[in-house]
Amino acid sequence: MNNNNENGFTLLELLVVIAIVGILAAIAIPQYANYRDKAKVIAVASDLRNFATAFRAYAFLEGEYPPDSHNQLPPGAGMEEFIDPGVFEAETQLGGRYNWEGPDGYPYAGISVIDTTAEIELIEQLDSTLDDGNLNTGLFRQTPNGRYTYIVEEF
Repeated sequence: MNNNNENGFTLLELLVVIAIVGILAAIAIPQYANYRDKAKVIAVASDLRNFATAFRAYAFLEGEYPPDSHNQLPPGAGMEEFIDPGVFEAETQLGGRYNWEGPDGYPYAGISVIDTTAEIELIEQLDSTLDDGNLNTGLFRQTPNGRYTYIVEEF
């Protein structure tokens, strides 16, 4: 007896499966990118809030905020007790670095994100997460020095 049945998929069946997978990928990939961007924004917002709390605690205990510093915690101020320097000095999830803008150089105390590589839409999402969604007003805003800054206290 000669059984000539061959098992397998036809070309049409394979094309249909490939088309379905392509459609699903076209829907899923942008959604994944949106979730990834949102996670980055939330991570930076969390960092900024935690840093602000630490600088406020320092000011409460020491009677004043530490001096201005760039891309690092204020040297010699003892901020290492409040903030892990590795976290503060690492690249942010939105690119760039965190920067302490102390009241000795500005009319406020704040934490800025400098040299960010993020698109403005992500910075605006960060503002909406932290504040009022307007980069010209509120606690998170673009300050006159051009930096995106989370204001801890204004003077």
